[in-house]
Amino acid sequence: MTKGILSSEVAMRYIILGAGGAGRTVASVCHHLGGELGFLDDGVTAREVNGIPVLGKVADRIHFRDDFFIVGYGNRFMVERHSIFHQMQTEELRFFNAIAPQAFVDPNAKLGIGVVLTPHCAILPNATIGNNCHLCVACTVDHDSILGEGVYLSPGVNLAGAVVIDEGAFVGTNATVGPGVHIGAWAKVGAGAVVLRDVAPGDTVAGVPARSLDKKGEIDR
Repeated sequence: MTKGILSSEVAMRYIILGAGGAGRTVASVCHHLGGELGFLDDGVTAREVNGIPVLGKVADRIHFRDDFFIVGYGNRFMVERHSIFHQMQTEELRFFNAIAPQAFVDPNAKLGIGVVLTPHCAILPNATIGNNCHLCVACTVDHDSILGEGVYLSPGVNLAGAVVIDEGAFVGTNATVGPGVHIGAWAKVGAGAVVLRDVAPGDTVAGVPARSLDKKGEIDR
């Protein structure tokens, strides 16, 4: 680690864990925050990514206690997202929310910490977004819906009213979830699916209407 990188001269710094596609997307919605941005990434050797400095490895976060953090891991690293977020909580590190200026959040909605809302997301009245959730571009969460911790919504996901999605669940691109549906923890919903019935924890569903897949495995984003 270059000693100069650990300087405390920066008044406010927002650090993103992961400089891959999801992390770069997070960075793209943070430029309006007014502070400096930085990445921590174990797999990047370059000194900067998209003009944003790479400050070191993920384990180096302990040297940045005065700064604010967010997890920028993508949908292929759901377990890692969950694990590192909880590790950072035990380390008493501080989190920030990355909310695009083009996103809409109703005043009666509730957001946790470490939340990512990319452009054209809409969070409607009395919806709740849990800690460490990542909502990709143009997702809608209608009234009274609840997203548990670490939920990942891919681009164009639409949730009707009073949907409940438990922790660690993944919803694929352009999927639609009907009103009052409950998606269990660590479940996966395939791209373009229309979910009209509850999804059991850990299950994988796809299709129109969505049905459980006999063979569990990787699904399209």
